Amino acid sequence: MARAEIEVIATPYKDVIALLKSETLRAVEDEIAARTGENVLRDYSTASTTYTQAAMSVSGMSPSQIESFLLAHREEIVDFGLRFHEDEEATKDEEEYPDGEEQDDDSGESISLGLGTGFGIIYAIYYNFLANRSMAVFRAFLKNRRIPKHAKFARELKRVFDETDSQQR
Repeated sequence: MARAEIEVIATPYKDVIALLKSETLRAVEDEIAARTGENVLRDYSTASTTYTQAAMSVSGMSPSQIESFLLAHREEIVDFGLRFHEDEEATKDEEEYPDGEEQDDDSGESISLGLGTGFGIIYAIYYNFLANRSMAVFRAFLKNRRIPKHAKFARELKRVFDETDSQQR
């Protein structure tokens, strides 16, 4: 069986900042935030921006392609983002630890201060993979991004995508 390969695209920092500050992205993120009652934390620090830049660089899409995708599929991305955001199973925070290195059960509740700028880009990347690419390539992307239990997460996102897609028909 052939190994799924992700496509790496040069993603200049200035282009990432431009997309993060664009009205196109703001429209998607503000609509999701308004409908979930969350705030969008507009943070353009290097720490926040480089995470988004890294995801964009292995998404197979350039910043201009992501912006075009956000424009062309705004409603679908918003609907997918809302369904994903509200799906407890898909958003379950799980970690992977090697056998014998499991962490003590921490039943403390986490507190959300809001949604970070760039979450709309991540939702658009997920949506593009699910709509236009193979699951093997999507899993390779998630593994590259070091998403814990990436195969399970891919299945959950596919389920959310399929439920969203069936609602839109």
